[in-house]
Amino acid sequence: MSDAASNDSGNSFVTNNDDDDGGGDGFEEYNPPADRFLTAQLWWIASELVRRHPHLRISGHEVPGDGRLVIVHDEQDGMSIQWDLVGGCKYLVNGVVTSISWIEMMAAISPHETVKRIEVATGLGIPKATPVTTPRSLTYRVMASALATAVDDRHDWYAMPAPMNPDDDPDCAYFRPFPTAIEARDAYVLAVDEQLAATGRSIHFFQPFWALLRNLEPIAIFDAAGVIHTVMGATELMPAYEYIDRKLALTTARVLGPYLP
Repeated sequence: MSDAASNDSGNSFVTNNDDDDGGGDGFEEYNPPADRFLTAQLWWIASELVRRHPHLRISGHEVPGDGRLVIVHDEQDGMSIQWDLVGGCKYLVNGVVTSISWIEMMAAISPHETVKRIEVATGLGIPKATPVTTPRSLTYRVMASALATAVDDRHDWYAMPAPMNPDDDPDCAYFRPFPTAIEARDAYVLAVDEQLAATGRSIHFFQPFWALLRNLEPIAIFDAAGVIHTVMGATELMPAYEYIDRKLALTTARVLGPYLP
């Protein structure tokens, strides 16, 4: 192929100069990258934003018609940045929805270009010095690292929220293979109940758990407090990260090695 594709999403076309049979119209329909590439990229960008701005967190939602959304937001939900596998990245600036297409994100020379573009546009600002990694940001970074490592695996990998509702039945099928995750979930429920009893006020509860899935089967539950739960039990991520000289890829391999391609 010759000239680069347009930055518009959708049905773009590129010139094809290698028309062997001499027929055709000289154009080839543009097809977007597969979901596995987009998933790995959005998780890297989202986790990097939390690493650079530790007050942020990541949530996920399933929206009918729009599929899965991954959202980076602050605790007051006053600022949010969302991704989906069709529309790319969207955020609100001065009451106007601004978007970055997948073609722009995937064509960036460095993914940090997209991170800094979002920081400037949303008012987060580019940090003068990157803050120290927190247990929460490390949790998201290990998830992103696993998804990037598995991008060419024959299995489909993705991350889904593992919801719990302190006011109702907290059961979720993703938890069942992991006894330590169930214990951690129950501890959250107890803490919320105690806080409600002490204050008498409603609580805005942020879901702390994510399930890492391979072909729809959960292989691990991540707690945003910095813990991974597998069939082998619970592992605190920060001590493992520090022990391996703060090497993210090695930390990911240590806690998820048996599952990685």
